[in-house]
Amino acid sequence: MRRRALGVVRTLTALDRLTDVLTVLADDVRVETRFTRAGGSEFATDLSGHFRRAGMRVVPWSEATGPGFDVAISPSGNGALHELRAPVLTLSHGAGHHKHLPSGEGFTPEVAGLATSQLVHEGRVVPSAVCLSHPDQFGLLARECPRAADRARVVGDPCFDRLRASVPARDAYRRLLGSGRRELVLLASTWGPNALFARRPTLAEDMVEALPERDYQVALVLHPNVWDRHSPWQIREWTERARRKGLVLVPPEHGWKATLVAADVVVSDHGSLGFYAAALGTRLLLAGFGHEEVVPGTPREELGRRAAYLCRGVALEEQVRRAAPVDDHTGLVKSAFAHPGEAAAALRRVLYELLDLDEPSWRAVARPVDPFVPE
Repeated sequence: MRRRALGVVRTLTALDRLTDVLTVLADDVRVETRFTRAGGSEFATDLSGHFRRAGMRVVPWSEATGPGFDVAISPSGNGALHELRAPVLTLSHGAGHHKHLPSGEGFTPEVAGLATSQLVHEGRVVPSAVCLSHPDQFGLLARECPRAADRARVVGDPCFDRLRASVPARDAYRRLLGSGRRELVLLASTWGPNALFARRPTLAEDMVEALPERDYQVALVLHPNVWDRHSPWQIREWTERARRKGLVLVPPEHGWKATLVAADVVVSDHGSLGFYAAALGTRLLLAGFGHEEVVPGTPREELGRRAAYLCRGVALEEQVRRAAPVDDHTGLVKSAFAHPGEAAAALRRVLYELLDLDEPSWRAVARPVDPFVPE
């Protein structure tokens, strides 16, 4: 072992994105990875449990800020990253830097992940590399934090590449989900007051009641912050009747990617999962959209304008049958993700530069997502 990498995590959402990133270090016995919990998030109730269940070795923040690491990777600009001695790499924990920065009173005009308040501490730019999913985000970074503009590196989106790499095995994912020949309808909610689950909390039960079980399978994915805010026990209680009627409740720590790949129709909102569904060409309906949370002029905002919306007062089965992919979804991909299929190579290049280590001899490729078997 010649180098040590540090995964910096504040929430389960960040940990999920970090697992996409760390696939590029797989099989290289020269690099050992440790994890640390960066404090300050209200959505970190069971983060230690997630580390433990994943078998990840965690070090305390006091050790993380010491001299023993060669690179620190954070899927967020939040936290006391300035205390780390290792070079810091930041990247978005969603589908690009498309959302405004949350605050205690709603959302600020700043772009989450690119804001000066996140990237600069006492006049010093903290990250050595600010990874972007598309060259258009250079302009956002230059506007939001000019001093960090020279740290920008365009790497694409490793999560989207993993989803695309999994599509050839879609039938296998569906078989493990128990979908059979039925249409799989996935309800996917982000968090916050404008999210699908906040606006229409009974939609999952409405769907399983409206869609014949012989023809449809319904699954529900909730943002990890929703699980953390309300507790797994409460989420299970709120979905008890729907689950008895066949709803697949996807747990927060794993399964959403495989379920998305397997889905025939996705009903979502302004969250990343809806955007990934659109980019994959999956039939899509939006149950709402938090326009005030989304940065104007971004591909996420464009999705909110172009996608079809679920209508109240119209039979759900009729709307599901009529659901279609977003027009020109390949154009959406081009506007959001640089060099689709090459994110692993681009990200590994940046990481190994920071590690001051030659890249491995084998080609960096997107790893298909793990399968998911419901309980």
